[in-house]
Amino acid sequence: MSDAAITIVEVEPCVDPMPAFEAIWSRGGRALPLSRNLPATVRAALEARACAARAEPAPGVVLATSGSSGVPRLVDLSLEAMEASARSGAGVIPFGAGDVWHASLAPSHVGGVMILMRARLLGGSVRFGAQPRTWSELEGCTHVSLVAAQLARLLEDRTPVPSSLRAVMLGGGPSSQRLRDAAIARGVPLFATYGMTETCSQVATGVVAQGDPATLAGAALPGVSVAIDATSGEILVDGPMLARGEFVAREDGGALAPFDRPLATRDAGFLDAAGRLHVVGRLDAMFISGGKNIHPEAIERALCELPCVRAACVVGVPNAKWGMRPVAFVDLRTQTGRLIREMLSERLERHLIPDAVYVLPPEELAATKPSRARLAARLAAGQRFNEV
Repeated sequence: MSDAAITIVEVEPCVDPMPAFEAIWSRGGRALPLSRNLPATVRAALEARACAARAEPAPGVVLATSGSSGVPRLVDLSLEAMEASARSGAGVIPFGAGDVWHASLAPSHVGGVMILMRARLLGGSVRFGAQPRTWSELEGCTHVSLVAAQLARLLEDRTPVPSSLRAVMLGGGPSSQRLRDAAIARGVPLFATYGMTETCSQVATGVVAQGDPATLAGAALPGVSVAIDATSGEILVDGPMLARGEFVAREDGGALAPFDRPLATRDAGFLDAAGRLHVVGRLDAMFISGGKNIHPEAIERALCELPCVRAACVVGVPNAKWGMRPVAFVDLRTQTGRLIREMLSERLERHLIPDAVYVLPPEELAATKPSRARLAARLAAGQRFNEV
């Protein structure tokens, strides 16, 4: 049994962490990449859990992900699983010697790690850079991974799409059909993809055509099994790319708990007549904005810490640029609520601050608990609310 099952690696933009990973793997260890920009409290919690983890030596990467519960989790990816994912992905989007993948996704997340693994295994190279804001920054690159917000920003640049680009992989959360169609109209070689940390990123990937629905993720990768639970509509996944499990807290430290097979993703979806996967959304309250998980409960707690707020309910609404954005409904104690968003900026990261704050309607106040589903439906129907 190893005394240090996990070794923390500080990662930062534009710096290749692979030499540090390789050194750890050569000792049979696991690397946990953590961003330098993590809030101190989050970092301390993850470091404590990493120090407590106990497992047999096995090279790989441990990634911190909040999942759907909002509680940080440590998911254990083996080298074998990551290699299986890279090979399967290359069956749909070829990548190899002479190719260049622009790496703007953080290597503390699975999307960023898998760019490095594809290059390591398949022979292509990686160009490290910031999130591209103009197409000229991608000149000479053949591949790039983007979330919806990054693609939307690039489409604001009217310069030509580089002829070198062969694959723009769009994932990390929902994206609108309008965004996809606009990209295709500009000549972007667009691929939709669906995956998660527990599956070493990609599960399903496919070319996006003009007019394809925004739910389309593509066909399952070679060697990957994707099924839909007939009762709940939940997406079930299995294959060699599945993570070893996650480290769970115990009285004697952190033990590695294997995942059940098939993996229940907590995502709802369906397979179309062509066998392609469509992802409808989460089965719980969590939603994704610009590639980042947003949990309404976290925002509600922050709102209720403000002296002027008695109760709060947060819902996600569709947004063409970010995929989804939070909107808050509040019951005010006082009439000082117009500064709510400014006050939240002292408590929450920028992407968690609601785009709008409305007064919670009386009928929801009268209920035992305000209903996110009802409020979201009323917003979608175009109903107006009193803004704080």
